[in-house]
Amino acid sequence: MNAPAGPQGAGLSAGLVTDSGGTLSRGRVVALVGGAIALLVVAGAGVIAVLQDDPTARWAAEAAPSVASPSPTPSPTPSPTPVEFDLAALEVPTIESVLPRMPRSTVATLGDLPGKAAVPKEDRTAVWAEPDASTMPRLALASTQYDYDARWLVLQTEGDWVQVLLPYGRGALPSSDPGGVNGAAGWVQKKTVGLEREDRSIVVDLSDRAVLVDAGDERITLPAGIGAPSTPTPRGVAQVMTVTMASNTGLSLFLSAQSEALDTFAGVNYAATALHVGVGQGQEISNGCVRLTPAGFDAVKDLPAGVPVVVRA
Repeated sequence: MNAPAGPQGAGLSAGLVTDSGGTLSRGRVVALVGGAIALLVVAGAGVIAVLQDDPTARWAAEAAPSVASPSPTPSPTPSPTPVEFDLAALEVPTIESVLPRMPRSTVATLGDLPGKAAVPKEDRTAVWAEPDASTMPRLALASTQYDYDARWLVLQTEGDWVQVLLPYGRGALPSSDPGGVNGAAGWVQKKTVGLEREDRSIVVDLSDRAVLVDAGDERITLPAGIGAPSTPTPRGVAQVMTVTMASNTGLSLFLSAQSEALDTFAGVNYAATALHVGVGQGQEISNGCVRLTPAGFDAVKDLPAGVPVVVRA
């Protein structure tokens, strides 16, 4: 996250020409110079007379276009040489990982998104911290993520590159940097993914303690229980990561976001945020997860990975 070199000009030099092998005397130099001046005066007088006495010539002279010097042709900026790397050797993060230094998403609302999801074409996809193939990729993402086919929320595109929200892992532990936990992003080459339109969404409204689901063919509002004041539901833009069984909550829709208050939870080295069936709709009651009624969970459980989830105050 080269300026072309300009042309060089050639210098000019001048000097006196002598007679064959001799030198010019002062008197002859004066005579020659005087004669030249006289000729220039006469010629100049003739030109001035023509310009003054012949209106047609004057107009022609005034209208004559000036000859511009040709502009130098800029040298093309050389393309960076792609770095060689071993895709199989790149680290594939998990939900427990603390990620290497990666850019943070600046997306705050659904309106900031381009409405696309990226689908990997191969088993592994290299991910860069910046859209520059001359640098080493930082990690790789797998084509499956916890029982789901991988599909990543697109944050923006730039030329041959696509920036996606990373589906799992944390940028930092809450105990060291709560604000750095969520929102890690990375760049993938456009040729390595397919782009799909994504207009579905989930919005968790913490003030109303409700979940607004846009499933494409219908929009519904669901009552929800949210995180308690000491373990709040993390705000910001996340994505559906997978729908799978959890040991403590049963079938759950896991988000890419994790708790910004807890390093670990229930004996595991992560504190995932999920939507699941539970009691306490309308209350600040959970450890950060969003609790829905059974009917409410049925409305979200079939959404694929890569669907944006916005948690707002």
